[in-house]
Amino acid sequence: MKRYALPAVLSVSILALSGCGSSPASSDASDETADEIVLTHPTEAGLSIAFDAQPETLVMDCYAYSSLHEYGVEPVALFGYDCDNPFVMGDIDISDIERVGQDGEIDVEKLAALRPDAILGHGGADGWSWFDDDVNAQLTRVAPFVPVQYTDSVDAGIAAVRDLAAFFGADVEADHIVAADADYEEAKKTFSAAVADNDLGIMFTSPGKEMLYTAVGFAPSDLLAELGATVIGPDKPESGNPWGQVAWEEASTHPADIILVEGYSDDFAFTAELWQSLPAVSAGQLGPWGSKGAMTSSAYAAWLNAMAELVTASEDVA
Repeated sequence: MKRYALPAVLSVSILALSGCGSSPASSDASDETADEIVLTHPTEAGLSIAFDAQPETLVMDCYAYSSLHEYGVEPVALFGYDCDNPFVMGDIDISDIERVGQDGEIDVEKLAALRPDAILGHGGADGWSWFDDDVNAQLTRVAPFVPVQYTDSVDAGIAAVRDLAAFFGADVEADHIVAADADYEEAKKTFSAAVADNDLGIMFTSPGKEMLYTAVGFAPSDLLAELGATVIGPDKPESGNPWGQVAWEEASTHPADIILVEGYSDDFAFTAELWQSLPAVSAGQLGPWGSKGAMTSSAYAAWLNAMAELVTASEDVA
């Protein structure tokens, strides 16, 4: 169930694709023409992308759109994972937005017909995280790929998304953005006050049939730790797969009073004998978190307030 482990099973039309007048550019200002508009990427070191004009026609994966929608940066088409996942997309209505791909598949012919100025999504300078190299080569011949990345901290991620939104024409100082920032700062205080009154251990998880995946060292878990929470679980691996991997037989050796489940909702239906026996599960002290989703002040304010309520209502059971 890890997104990084999903195969990129791709439906791709092989086309002779032409460029769209934009290309990766050197960050050296001497290489720029007077008419170029250059994006110096906020998180991908050394990446600058030159556009002949202000990019307006955008195609996004749903992770990027979940973050940029609040700023009014809208796509002409969407692709990717979790487009129908309310934990990622919130209440964004995407019913009228064209889809050029779903999960790990994309129709490059449909993509090219839209003549986008840029393609935005989770990934790096070479393209989308879940496409093979040959597909990313076709993708980047259609239009430049602009990574919308998850960073080491929530605050850095919010700032990076805001930088990208500003480049694509958003008013990042609009009243609702300023209000969201204030709500986020207040929610931090509310959560800190809640955890100060107890010493409950919180575990970030994504349970699978084969093992329990944990998320110490991810940006959301680091945020709660910075605000005073005790985050339970094995340390993040030094390299490779960032998820901690705990055999079910060893899950009880990481005693947690609260377990946060990636994408948890009221219809959560995972069952496993050793999962059901964990104290937090038996007590119903479960809540949501996400490794993907909207990287905005408003989204994190809402999540922190929900976490404060969960902590306040929970007891020491581990």
